[in-house]
Amino acid sequence: MPRYALQIAYVGTDFCGWQAQRGVGKHANPKPSIEETVAQAIEKQSGAADLNLVSSGRTDAGVHASGHVAHFDLENAPVPIENFHRGINRHLPKSIRIQKLVIAPDSFRAQKATRKQYSYYFQQGPTNLPHLRPVTMWNRYPLNCGKMDAAILHLLGTHDFAAFGSSGAKLASTTRTLFEAEVTREPIPLPGSIAEGDAHLLRLRIVGSGFLKQMMRSIAGTLKQIGEGRREPEEMREILASKDRQLVGPTAPASGLWLDRVWYEEEVFE
Repeated sequence: MPRYALQIAYVGTDFCGWQAQRGVGKHANPKPSIEETVAQAIEKQSGAADLNLVSSGRTDAGVHASGHVAHFDLENAPVPIENFHRGINRHLPKSIRIQKLVIAPDSFRAQKATRKQYSYYFQQGPTNLPHLRPVTMWNRYPLNCGKMDAAILHLLGTHDFAAFGSSGAKLASTTRTLFEAEVTREPIPLPGSIAEGDAHLLRLRIVGSGFLKQMMRSIAGTLKQIGEGRREPEEMREILASKDRQLVGPTAPASGLWLDRVWYEEEVFE
């Protein structure tokens, strides 16, 4: 039975996250999940039923992706694969696209990632630009990129990130390794009457062995306070060592968070 690996891009604004949120009454989420939307598109194109779509991980409601990875097995595989790929995309909403679809080795497991890259985007400028509002966090006041970049370096290496994880999560271990971390600043080119240089994007980029639930958004919220001058960069190290969730800044909105890339020991998309 062939195994297919797919790389997925999506804007998560209109979805409840990767995984369907079960529940009734006030706990029900009326928004569809990325998982069920993609699985239904594959089923429509292939004629399969009850497809088992295995993901590299979950994203929360409102989080976006340009490199989410999943796999599925299909007994009666449509050919050629290029037509299968295009057909799946025809059944998807415009906010979701399969970027790559390949036949992977039977040993490939989407959930066995060796590292992941997330980015968080802060939008800076006199107003919240409408076309960027769904995919960034707007900050009216200037953020000190240098201080934010200095602060994030305190998190590099292997540490217990309990302070930055969701308080309700129960895990065997909260230890993770961060391989790369930086905050960079780029101008947003704008036409018309808005002067060039008035708007910028600050990008928080982190590559890690794995991430706790809401870990990126907690780090982003704390960095925002540092960028505003309300905290010093050295406090990031103190928060990490404390393992105390109460010392972390407000959780940043999901709108600014992107899953960029997922790596494996055996790369199937190269």
